[in-house]
Amino acid sequence: MAKRRWKPNIKQFSLTIFLLGIVCWSIFNIVSSQIEARKLNNELNRITTSIKDIKEKQASVLQEIEKWDDPQLIEEVARKQLGFVRPGETTYMFSESVQPANEKEVTKRSNSGREGIAN
Repeated sequence: MAKRRWKPNIKQFSLTIFLLGIVCWSIFNIVSSQIEARKLNNELNRITTSIKDIKEKQASVLQEIEKWDDPQLIEEVARKQLGFVRPGETTYMFSESVQPANEKEVTKRSNSGREGIAN
């Protein structure tokens, strides 16, 4: 028996290379699609979190707006921060450097002031 020699078949070789190329191209597309899907999913999560934070801020701002509908609050702020008074009211302004006297200073002042006065 004579050994048969193997002959390369160009049609089979080119078909194998073609199919291998299609498989590699398909794998590349699947992997790149998965990477892109993961990126889009991360961006969606980030945007969803951002929307949630913005809605919370919006709710707090709406509460603040509703709070300012109260006329008593407006009057209180106008009096304390802006110094407004009603007509006919008297306002007293005190310097911040004046501090109330403690007990020692009161007794010292009362004793020293009476020394020069004769009964």
